[in-house]
Amino acid sequence: MVFVWRSFSRFVEVAPVDRGWLVLWGQYHDLGRRRELAGNRTYLDLSGVRRRVADSVFELTHDPSLVSEALVHFDRTTFPPHDPIPAAEPL
Repeated sequence: MVFVWRSFSRFVEVAPVDRGWLVLWGQYHDLGRRRELAGNRTYLDLSGVRRRVADSVFELTHDPSLVSEALVHFDRTTFPPHDPIPAAEPL
């Protein structure tokens, strides 16, 4: 994972994958032994990832101050260079 945001039992993670950037979000249960995904999405660029991070944190917490905190952390993260593989032509 390149970016991880956690607040109590909630998390948002970002990782580079072949087709772009994968964003995972959800909650931990049983003191972190079980992870329940609320969603996942792949984006081609970091601007889409940033928006998904904000939306995911708000979805999980309903707290705008935690959204701001997550975005500050996101903006301070150094992401590695990543060139996604272009999508294949539709058949």
